[in-house]
Amino acid sequence: MRLFHTVTTLFVLCAFSASISAQEPEKAWSLYLDTVTVKGNSFTSTVKTRTDGGLVWNMQLMDNLPKILGNADPMHYVQMLPGIQTNNEFKSGVNIQGCDQSHNLLTIGGVPIYNVSHLLGFFSTFNPSHYPTFTLYKSPPFAGAGNRLGGVLDMEASDEVADSVNGECSVGLISSQGTLRAPLGRRTMLTASLRGSYVNLLYSRWLRADNQQIKYSFYDVNATLVHHIDQHHTLSLDFYGGNDDVSLSERHYSADMADKWGNTMGAAHWQFSKGKRFKARSTAYVTSYHNRFRLTMQDATFELPSSITDLGLKGLAEWQQFSCGLEAVWHDIHPQSLLSSGSYNISSGTTDVVHSLECSVFANYIQPLSSTCSLRGGLTASIYHQLTSTFQAIDPSISVIYGNNLLQMTATYALRHQYLFQTGFSNIGLPSEFWLSCDENCKPQYVHDWSLNFAAYLLDRRYRLSADVFYKRLFHQIEYSGSVLDFVNTLYDLDQQLLYGKGENYGFSFMINKCSGKLTGWLSYAYTRARRTFNQKKAQGDYPANHERPHEVNAVAICTLNPHWSLGATFVYASGTPFTAPESISLINRNLMIKYGEHNSSRLKPYCRTDFSVNYKWKNRWSRENGLNLSLYNAIAHRNELFYYIRHTDEGSFSYHPVSFMLDILPSVSYFCKF
Repeated sequence: MRLFHTVTTLFVLCAFSASISAQEPEKAWSLYLDTVTVKGNSFTSTVKTRTDGGLVWNMQLMDNLPKILGNADPMHYVQMLPGIQTNNEFKSGVNIQGCDQSHNLLTIGGVPIYNVSHLLGFFSTFNPSHYPTFTLYKSPPFAGAGNRLGGVLDMEASDEVADSVNGECSVGLISSQGTLRAPLGRRTMLTASLRGSYVNLLYSRWLRADNQQIKYSFYDVNATLVHHIDQHHTLSLDFYGGNDDVSLSERHYSADMADKWGNTMGAAHWQFSKGKRFKARSTAYVTSYHNRFRLTMQDATFELPSSITDLGLKGLAEWQQFSCGLEAVWHDIHPQSLLSSGSYNISSGTTDVVHSLECSVFANYIQPLSSTCSLRGGLTASIYHQLTSTFQAIDPSISVIYGNNLLQMTATYALRHQYLFQTGFSNIGLPSEFWLSCDENCKPQYVHDWSLNFAAYLLDRRYRLSADVFYKRLFHQIEYSGSVLDFVNTLYDLDQQLLYGKGENYGFSFMINKCSGKLTGWLSYAYTRARRTFNQKKAQGDYPANHERPHEVNAVAICTLNPHWSLGATFVYASGTPFTAPESISLINRNLMIKYGEHNSSRLKPYCRTDFSVNYKWKNRWSRENGLNLSLYNAIAHRNELFYYIRHTDEGSFSYHPVSFMLDILPSVSYFCKF
């Protein structure tokens, strides 16, 4: 506003001077301005809001925030936003507005990634140096966001062509990563990223968690090739590959666990644009996730392989206020099956791969009602076919949007269906969940979703206040009611371990965000209930979902002291998650028998964590920027309960007790260079 007033004053004075000169040409007029001061606010907020309600995060600003063993993880900071549930150190993924992780769509350039877990869930598979931004929709207000009940988080690589070779690298305590951006002519750009770990090389003797000796390694590979055919056509190719290999050895229980899992994704995108009036985008892709869990106990061996592979084609066209598109996906789903030997529960793992076809068509239209208000309507028609069943659905959505330079409000209703399920024993630090197709027993999930969003800029746009209220009514929900030992002691039958029911998510959140100045960041609070209702022998009544955290407080702060030094801090307080406690434990014929109490009737203690970082940056003749990051993870050394563990003592007795992270305070130092 000050800049606007200054420019207006100068314009009036110049016009007045010209007018006087025109009326009296024989006289000379002079105007002298002693001092002109132009002031403006530098907006350095980490999170920005798009006009369609999406939150956009600039990845480069993660350099100033606390890191986990030298890694700035996007999923870790997504959980700092209101309405996004905080996970513990041994759990990855996101729970948005009370939804299960499988209800939310995580994508790279719009292509699904089915598991994003690295380092036992400690951080994710997304390499922040490869993606300049990510976009998050807590509850998509438009059709075509994918057949999921929850939100969407999309990592998008840049399509710009640089003038010269550039890149960045980072060296941490457990892994290093590098990104190279190389122009191949004036219209073509290649971006390649690589991340690899050496955690066992330096920390093998310290990698212990409650008498479990851990061996671990992982890697990520990203590649993006962008070619601008002409000013209207762009072709891009995307590739991602990653793998984890972990083994755990527990001396008290005489058990060895091993797991290998990973993702592979390849996609080709074609984009056409004709000014701002018409845009079209087509994508052909293949994405695959595999997991092979292995458990050895005394003379018995158990394996639980599972996988899912998609082959997809989708297109989108936008013209003025109208957009439409279609998507077809061929799924090959291998649900978790048991391969065992040397135990009472002998199985050959005969579960067949389920082949299915999922097709969707959708359309959106925006009708302006005034200069500040508009109405958005959408419709999605979908069909899902597998060997024994065919399901159809028509999902409407409608939003009323009000917005000006200082205020935005959106009220939305949407009906959405989802044809894929994810389940399995969890909270053991391994990606133990697997994917299922809907069938006669597991009907397609669907949700009635109501939400109201509000955002306003305050005090010359230096602050931003936002709030959300939501209610979701969910149907055909499932939960896994057993534990990792179910397939050890009994004849393994997946259907006997599943609870079928319905649920509801409701709550509200608010956030105050400081957008400018030396000190930026936000403070937020969220209240979220995720309830599930079952009517089966194992569980009858209303229960909290496995991931429910009713209360959460998050704070993020970045203080830029000068061009070289900056400080970062994060604070998290969250209610503990529910769990089903055992009532009795016994060993019969070398088989561990557990009798559980009421489903999810117990709850872990509240989760609390404070992280700090100190950053120093400098430049030299060989690079654009160099930096050192010193971080303290859980600086207050709070012992957070991650999950409960069945323990067998040397004397032959059994007990269950909480497991905390391996170190109270986790310091780390990392170096990064941008050239």
